[in-house]
Amino acid sequence: MTIYRLLNIGAFLVPPLAFVFIDQLSINKKQLAAALFIVVSSVAAACFFRRHGERVAESGGIAGGKTLSSYVAGLLFLLLIMQLSYYYPVGGYLAKPLMISHSADNADAIFVLASGASKTGDPGFSGLQRVNHGIRLLKEGRARHLYLSTGFSPITGYAEAAWVASHTGLFELDPASFSILISPDITTTATEAGYARKTLAAAGANSILLVTSGAHIYRSCATFKKAGFEVLPAPVHNRKNIFYASDDNLTSLRAALHEWIGLIYYQLRDRI
Repeated sequence: MTIYRLLNIGAFLVPPLAFVFIDQLSINKKQLAAALFIVVSSVAAACFFRRHGERVAESGGIAGGKTLSSYVAGLLFLLLIMQLSYYYPVGGYLAKPLMISHSADNADAIFVLASGASKTGDPGFSGLQRVNHGIRLLKEGRARHLYLSTGFSPITGYAEAAWVASHTGLFELDPASFSILISPDITTTATEAGYARKTLAAAGANSILLVTSGAHIYRSCATFKKAGFEVLPAPVHNRKNIFYASDDNLTSLRAALHEWIGLIYYQLRDRI
């Protein structure tokens, strides 16, 4: 395989890989990276349609023309994948290998992982699912205490804690039966597990029913086990409804890709 062919393959893979990479960034970096990606792609597409790869190749610019063609082909491939994911639950199929069955056992505590808040401070679809499932388990008597984890966002601050407190108030729970954890240290699954270990150890809780989204359950269970918990998986979703885990199919695809990348990253960093 020549270096030119490798270059062309790399150019084809740049757009889809760039999309996946950009989606893992924080919101401010994501906006900047997306703008840069759009500018570069627009310039590449304009050059392609102006000069056309085959014409450039025939005039002697083989590497430049074919590489440009490969990049534009990668853009079209990305567009097709996004179009497919908009109508078809591709994310559900990607998430299925990450699923773990819901435990039927009781635990010392129920722990609901943080999910953030929208830019307006309101709950997201995933957040409501997690909190509702945790409350349901508490009412079923699956544990003595419910812990609702909330973190900090540079955009919304502690807005997650606010909506969680407001939402739980609708269920008229015994105030002594649940706790809302608020900490700026809760930024990733790994930091959340560390914070939870310190907090729940003081309460004498070792076994937990861990509540999170279906795609996230594998990585979160492994992370909390690494922190020293006896983990009983309590995913919001199962293998049948994982296809409807988000309010749209594209969000499900992004969530599944995020979990696969996160799983690889956590393994490399020895966090699981």
